[in-house]
Amino acid sequence: MSFATGTPIADNNPLPITGNSAVVSGSLQRPADTLAYAVGDIVAQSATASSCSGVPVAASRDNDTTGVLRRCRVKVNDLAWFNANLYVHVFKDAPTFASGDNAAFAAALSESNYLGAFNITLDQKFSGSTVKGIGAPLAGSEIIFDPSAGTKNVFFVLETRTAVAPGSAKTFTAAFEVFRD
Repeated sequence: MSFATGTPIADNNPLPITGNSAVVSGSLQRPADTLAYAVGDIVAQSATASSCSGVPVAASRDNDTTGVLRRCRVKVNDLAWFNANLYVHVFKDAPTFASGDNAAFAAALSESNYLGAFNITLDQKFSGSTVKGIGAPLAGSEIIFDPSAGTKNVFFVLETRTAVAPGSAKTFTAAFEVFRD
């Protein structure tokens, strides 16, 4: 390697760079009620555990290939969430719910190859009652993942970190900035 001749350092890298960037997302609609959330509650599709699921996101480029989750963007069509804080928990496999919406997160989910979480503050307000936030992983600067076997999917679950009195049947969308191997 010679810096004098302008040879890039990458020429000495024995591994080709084959990844690409993408933004992938998934959505869930919370129940048609206005039951207030406490800190640490799950935001899910139903108050009934058997009707809840982690939201699948096609994060990898191909089945069974790895990648990196860099940042997460969350938006919801409910001004009640303005300045609220959420954790977006990510799992390799779909977690099993022991409880549904408004239950304590800590006791309500199976481990399901937990990958990590993003910390999001919904600190941006837009017209039409939309609030949005962008966050980074709780630990480190990115989350390396491998998808659920035979798929491109990882799964996310939302946890409140702020008490909120929500609007009925509002939709949350989480978009992940991904670097795919």
